Amino acid sequence: MARPIRALRDGLLALLLGLFALAPGGGTAVAAELSDFFGTFVGHAQEMEDATPMSRDMDIVIEPFHEDGFQIHWITVMKVDGRRDVPGVSRTLQSVFFEPASDRNFFVEVEADNPFREREEKVPMLGHAVRWASLNGDTLRVYSFVVLADGRYELQIYNRTLTEVGLDIVFRRFDDGELVRQIKGSTVRVSP
Repeated sequence: MARPIRALRDGLLALLLGLFALAPGGGTAVAAELSDFFGTFVGHAQEMEDATPMSRDMDIVIEPFHEDGFQIHWITVMKVDGRRDVPGVSRTLQSVFFEPASDRNFFVEVEADNPFREREEKVPMLGHAVRWASLNGDTLRVYSFVVLADGRYELQIYNRTLTEVGLDIVFRRFDDGELVRQIKGSTVRVSP
């Protein structure tokens, strides 16, 4: 059972990567090294094109994972009317782990090392997210693809672009190809 699911996942991932390679800015030129992105970053972002844009603070940590991979941990604090000290503020923490794909020029999500838990096979057709990442010039791109319960799909693209002081952030979420959310922000590199 696992082999057909893995083949389906790998085929879906190859198809999606092919589509993005054809899109503007979807090339595979590498000007920055992965290690250039390692560090701790703090900053601010705002939802774009919304009648009442939501402001958020971000903490991002990018570190090595195993020999050639990396891990990203980020905290997002959704503020209320630009404030963190009022009711309604929310805080989320997320972590993802990536290793190089076999014989490919991108990274695939893997589970964190946990000797007390069995590895869970991801099944995209059951709504499990398929995530991968690539280096494109000075931008680290992370993609997340989900097949929704009604058969539509959601694609998230999270760009982290190196600047002189940190990272510029652009997040876009598409539902069935239509852009439904865009968030832009900037961070500075800080001492851990």
